[in-house]
Parts: sequence; C-alpha cells; structure tokens
Amino acid sequence: MQIICQECNGKFRIADEKIPENKSINLTCPKCKKKIRIQGKPKEILIDESMNDMESIEFPFEILGDEQTALLCFQASGERQTIVQSLTDMGYKTVEAKNSKDATKMFRFHPFNIAVIEESFDHQAKENEHILSYLKNIPISSRRNIFVAYISDTYRTNDHMGAYCQSVNLMINRKQLPDIKTIIGQAVKENESFYAVYQDTVNAFQ
Repeated sequence: MQIICQECNGKFRIADEKIPENKSINLTCPKCKKKIRIQGKPKEILIDESMNDMESIEFPFEILGDEQTALLCFQASGERQTIVQSLTDMGYKTVEAKNSKDATKMFRFHPFNIAVIEESFDHQAKENEHILSYLKNIPISSRRNIFVAYISDTYRTNDHMGAYCQSVNLMINRKQLPDIKTIIGQAVKENESFYAVYQDTVNAFQ
C-alpha cells in the first residue's frame, strides 16, 4: 500500500499485512515527522506511473506507535544479545539491520531514536553507501533527533574528538560493552538536556 503524507507530500510504502483489519494506526512520516492516520482495509489508492518501479519495504514493526525505537548495526553475534537486552531494558524497541543498504532503507521509512553502529559493520560497503555516510548527509533537522552510538575497538569510551570525527554522538570501546546500558543512558540524558531549550522553542512554533 502506498502512503502519501498530507503535510509534505512524501510518498512511501507499507506492507498491507502490517495494517490490522478494521483498525486505524498512526505512522510517523519519515520526512516531516508528522503523524499519518491509516485505516485498515483501505480502498485502492491510485498512484502516479512514476512510482510503479518504487521498491516496497516492510516496516520493522507491526504497528508504528510512539514507542522509543533503536536500530542496531552490529555483526558480532556473541555481543549482539547484550546490546539488544540493554536497549530493551532502557525501553527501546530494537530492530537489527543486516547491512548498510538495509539500515538506510529502514531509516528512510522510520525515524529511529537511537542507532548503535559497530566499527566493522558492513566493511565491504562502499564508503558513500555505508550507513554512517547516510547519517552524515541527512538534514541536520533530522540528524539531531537521532542519537548515534559507535562501538569501536580503537577509540576509547566518551572520546569526544573521535565522535566528532565520525559524526556520531557517542564512542563506546568494545571492552565496555557490559556497561553499555549505563553509558548510553547517561549520554542520552546529557544530549537531551543540551537540546532541551532548542526543542522547546521548535515545539512552540509547530
């Protein structure tokens, strides 16, 4: 099913089976972040011929609500569950990306609150196709709403210069993954406090 945002005219697709029958759900527009209300069992929607070749994608959630969401870009299976459990304990619904193409596609269709990216994630991807490249190039109005944590073997935890160089919010050394819940929790609070005045001003004009 094709969805068209009435605020920004953004177009995207959602699998029909993701919309419960005889129910309405709220989706968040990935472009303008406005809520879009969708009714289950909709009538057929006419689309432009130019959209016929558009690739379909299934949303990572059965229903997109107001829950906090996290995208995990991590390939080391032994440590992945530790991160997933930590994010779950923090109240985030976590989705795992298989590669940069998968991660980029998900970001285009859902505004995740947090992204946790491993340094070696999808190392075979071209630099301009890597998920970090995508995050570096999205509009700052969207980027500031995404907290990006970078898991590294070389940078130390809370290395602010390293975070700046990689255009992420937080560096976490792999050796400190057992403490990731505390590290991310504290960093997210500091980030929210930093942007609190700005966000209040933006919300007042929306």
